[in-house]
Amino acid sequence: MKKHKKELILILAILAAAAVGFFINYQNSRRPAVFVEVSVDGTAVASYDLNETLDLNKDTELTVEGWNGGTNHVVIKDGTVHVTEASCPDKVCVHQGRITMNGELLVCLPNRVIVTITESQPD
Repeated sequence: MKKHKKELILILAILAAAAVGFFINYQNSRRPAVFVEVSVDGTAVASYDLNETLDLNKDTELTVEGWNGGTNHVVIKDGTVHVTEASCPDKVCVHQGRITMNGELLVCLPNRVIVTITESQPD
């Protein structure tokens, strides 16, 4: 019986640590989004200030040339970012929907395109 009690305490400690980690991650991602960075194959190709596009009602659309000739159509509108069209076969990036919060990503693996929202200006 003593062994089961120690195992239960260990399981509860692991669950508590996981809950704390989840809460910290949740709080960090709730910070307002400020910048959008678009990268292809690990190299930044564009960066936008979300506050500027939101305050000036300045929507932005761009076609990103991905790896091996693939393309993604990225729309920045009303403080959100989404991919509306992609040349990849599965279109997962299109189905990911809109992102708005710090740390969120849109990823197109076949085209090697990543759209990231951050709270500080990318380097």
